[in-house]
Amino acid sequence: MNKINFYLFNLTNKYLLINFLIISLFIIFLNLLELSRILSGNEKGLFNFLYLSFLKYPSILNEIIPFVTIISISFLIRNLINNNEFVSMRNLGYSIFDIFLPIAISVFIMGILFLFFLNPISVFMETKYEVNIDKRENSLYSIKVSNNEMWIKNEIDELNSSYINIKNIDLKDMKAENIKILIINNESNKLIIATNGKIKKNIFFLESVKFYDFKNEEYKELYDFNLTLNFTEENILNSISRYKLVPFYNYLQHSKTLSKFNLYSPEIGLYYISEILKPFFIVMLAFVIFGFTSKFQRNENFFKVLFVAILIGFIIFLIKEIISKITLTLSINFLLSYLVIFFIPFFIGLYQIIKVENE
Repeated sequence: MNKINFYLFNLTNKYLLINFLIISLFIIFLNLLELSRILSGNEKGLFNFLYLSFLKYPSILNEIIPFVTIISISFLIRNLINNNEFVSMRNLGYSIFDIFLPIAISVFIMGILFLFFLNPISVFMETKYEVNIDKRENSLYSIKVSNNEMWIKNEIDELNSSYINIKNIDLKDMKAENIKILIINNESNKLIIATNGKIKKNIFFLESVKFYDFKNEEYKELYDFNLTLNFTEENILNSISRYKLVPFYNYLQHSKTLSKFNLYSPEIGLYYISEILKPFFIVMLAFVIFGFTSKFQRNENFFKVLFVAILIGFIIFLIKEIISKITLTLSINFLLSYLVIFFIPFFIGLYQIIKVENE
């Protein structure tokens, strides 16, 4: 990498870092206003606000990558134009593509770092954030899916709780198979094995039950058994379908699990592939913004440049959202949808850059 490329690479990193800091702090301020609305009176302490903001910060950074890229590239190119560096590079024989290459490398490396490091961290901290926001509900039950099984902790009261393992469940009618339940209380521990079961409201109706009482060394077979739960069918669906709270390295396994429980959809597939390929997408976004901002002259109003850049980014984001909704509504293959999302900005940027290159 020669000196000019290294200079552009470092300058891009500088603008990305500054804009991430400024924009994320602004969004954190808005998040604080939201926290003040949803937290109860005794929870509105300074430490709690700071702690919850800290938990939310990685997710905020992960969400604002496209917007920060748009703003950063706009400021970067405008700076190069104002200092006559852009023209100087062109006079030295640099093409538009040559100038964009170190910028693209910087943006891509940022995307890779965010994917491999920030994505898992943001998922972990966002989960803790949600638990803290709704402590009461999460203290009563927890529902997790692991290795194609569903694990549920159901806390009845301080002395009584149960742990439920379900090998297979159809979430459309809430019918379960191969069920194991460990009931723990202050009197004795019991193990229940059921062939079938159905969850209706907050009752688990079990059939073909084998009942073990460890303290009394009692074993019996029952035709049915009803277990009271602290959650409903809706709670299960909400918990298991939180596909955004999954780190990128578990996307494939989680997709298989969702398919088993009839929860997988093109929307989930599109979200997962969008997250994995986000480093390439933000490079493509930078490509479009670079093409449009590089055509402006030194004496033009910068706010015009910035407005155009934000407008283009908003249009691309709007197209992405429309295609996502169409994918969900018409059950279109998510790979086809993502190719459309990816190549629309590519061809727009390519057209604009070729146009600037030939001028």
